[in-house]
Amino acid sequence: MRTLLAVVAAGLVAMVSSQPAAARAASAFGYVADGQLVDVQVRVDGQSAPLYFAPGRYDRRYFQAFRGRNYSLVVRNNTGRRVGVLIAVDGLNVVSGRRSNLSNDEAMYVLDPYEQSTIRGWRTSLDDVRRFVFVDEERSYAERTGQANGDLGWIRVLSFREQPTWRDNLSKLRGDENERPWGREGLPYDGGGSRAPGGASPEAKGAPNLGGAEDRAQRAPSDTRLEAERFRDDDSNPGTGWGDRRNDPVRETWFVAENFATDHMVLRYEYESGLRALGINTGWGRNRLRERERGELGFAQSPRW
Repeated sequence: MRTLLAVVAAGLVAMVSSQPAAARAASAFGYVADGQLVDVQVRVDGQSAPLYFAPGRYDRRYFQAFRGRNYSLVVRNNTGRRVGVLIAVDGLNVVSGRRSNLSNDEAMYVLDPYEQSTIRGWRTSLDDVRRFVFVDEERSYAERTGQANGDLGWIRVLSFREQPTWRDNLSKLRGDENERPWGREGLPYDGGGSRAPGGASPEAKGAPNLGGAEDRAQRAPSDTRLEAERFRDDDSNPGTGWGDRRNDPVRETWFVAENFATDHMVLRYEYESGLRALGINTGWGRNRLRERERGELGFAQSPRW
């Protein structure tokens, strides 16, 4: 079970275009950011989001933000041991809602061996979260709680091994053959991507005082009232807002993380215009001026309305 840790997720004729290749084809992408201990996927409104590399930037992955839509992070433990997962969105710890130092003593989720879990929002209690929702930067949770920082638009996922207990050390001294090694070895992976019961709810260890995030929420009402703005085309930058409340129970557990993270995966999200400026072509946008300039012939199709 996922665990929340708070120790001290036909053309008829083929034509050759004169456009540059980068303008004709979408940038290469994948759907999984894979680490040594955990893998991470992004889902936007329940659909897996493509993760892109920008030219010359291979230390991070980019995905497209859509104003007013919810997103979630799917984290899978690839090992036969429990793993602590610290997640910071816009520079804030997603459990405590406070500025993250990315350290091993912060609140984090704990995943059981080979568990997959979905992190859907800012945690306000052991029972509920407020959904991650794309908003303009000035409406982000970080901005509205006075915690704006240089990591707006960034998501960081760190995974920590658990510090060995005296039982682990004793097993190693005895040469216990049943002791599972670190890493991807251990129980065979069936490829099924199984979820935790109830769609992935974690446990919790030494949970922090979550009232602070909930108190701040009272001053930051839901940001999902943005349907009319969803398709606005401007130069705004995206942030993550305070979405609708969702029941997503966790429980506490005891977990002591190692001093340093094994994985540190970095994701960045931008609106489509921002991705283009970074040299990433998602293939979703249409350039009507270029289409009109080409004057291509076609066939009549039924109207949509």
